[in-house]
Amino acid sequence: MFNRLNASLLAGLVAILVNTAALKLADAIGLATAHGGLLRLIGPWIGTPLGWLGVSNLWRSMGGPPASSAAFQTGFHIVVGLAMGVFYAFAIDPIRRGKALLKGLLYAAAVWCLNAAVVLPLTGEGFAGARHLSVAGMVWFGAAHTLFFVVLALLHEKLRPAPRFLPQPMYHP
Repeated sequence: MFNRLNASLLAGLVAILVNTAALKLADAIGLATAHGGLLRLIGPWIGTPLGWLGVSNLWRSMGGPPASSAAFQTGFHIVVGLAMGVFYAFAIDPIRRGKALLKGLLYAAAVWCLNAAVVLPLTGEGFAGARHLSVAGMVWFGAAHTLFFVVLALLHEKLRPAPRFLPQPMYHP
């Protein structure tokens, strides 16, 4: 039996691996999609504090890959997927109204809007990456993005513990 955290981590891991595979498939066929916008956005903001705290030196001394490497970027992508899984389990899923598919689609739409209207424009990519992506690239990215959230929601629903309902008080007239 999974608890909510374990269910969220497993669902998040499977969903981010499916998402990563969809994005790698786009790369394999030569279709550019949005990659690394969040890391490019937060990198300059967190790089200096991490240096001050000694985290950067510790990372290098442990042989960690540089932030510009594909290995680091993929690892970051996986960590973000896991975090989004945990957020789903503790903030989105408790809203018991609605099916998992609908919750996944709504979560996907909200995060897509944030990415398209805030993250990508702040990194110089324009709305939804339009400065550098073709329509096909934007559509593929949107589909891979939505696939993540739908897989996350459906799998989490299967793995999470059954909801506990409080007994209703008996009414005696």
